[in-house]
Amino acid sequence: MSFTSLVFHHGTGRTSVGAILLDALVEESTKLSSRATSYVVEDGAPISDHVVSEAEQLSLSGWVTAADTVLFGGAGRSKLIATKDALRAIHKERLPVVVSTGLDTYTDMVMESCQISRSAKGEFFNVECDFRKIRKATLRHADIPPEKVKGGKGGKAKGKAGATKTNAGKAGTKPGTEKQKTDWKKIMDIIMGRGK
Repeated sequence: MSFTSLVFHHGTGRTSVGAILLDALVEESTKLSSRATSYVVEDGAPISDHVVSEAEQLSLSGWVTAADTVLFGGAGRSKLIATKDALRAIHKERLPVVVSTGLDTYTDMVMESCQISRSAKGEFFNVECDFRKIRKATLRHADIPPEKVKGGKGGKAKGKAGATKTNAGKAGTKPGTEKQKTDWKKIMDIIMGRGK
């Protein structure tokens, strides 16, 4: 990046995590992985007949400095504090963010980890973040035809849906029969050593 484009920056090519701008992108790593299924068979090697695509992963490493890298931008320690607070908010809220680098734009990315480190070398800190792309399920409703419901029209299931927070009552207990009482007495006598 030339000095002119650094001073008179037009907003293209900068790395951003949500609303956070990194002053320098040190490393960007994208991981695209898949997993082949494996089924053991009696004779020969395992069979693999399907591939499952896993979510895209992104790892970023960059710097945020207290100095201005854009003409007429806000600077100082307040910039470092605000950036750290914003990274904490992204982690706490667990919401998907858009990550933009000079090469690509990643949408629906969720922060899995973020390490912020600072040393005595200067007024900057190093940020290392790991992101994973999420896929959202969409809820669909379907009507079940009455003839497919057990019992069909006028079946026993109609009107039998339970209600929440409804008192279910108590189970009634009946006294045991004479045979149950004598069997119980015999068992207790054997356990207590009074039996034959």
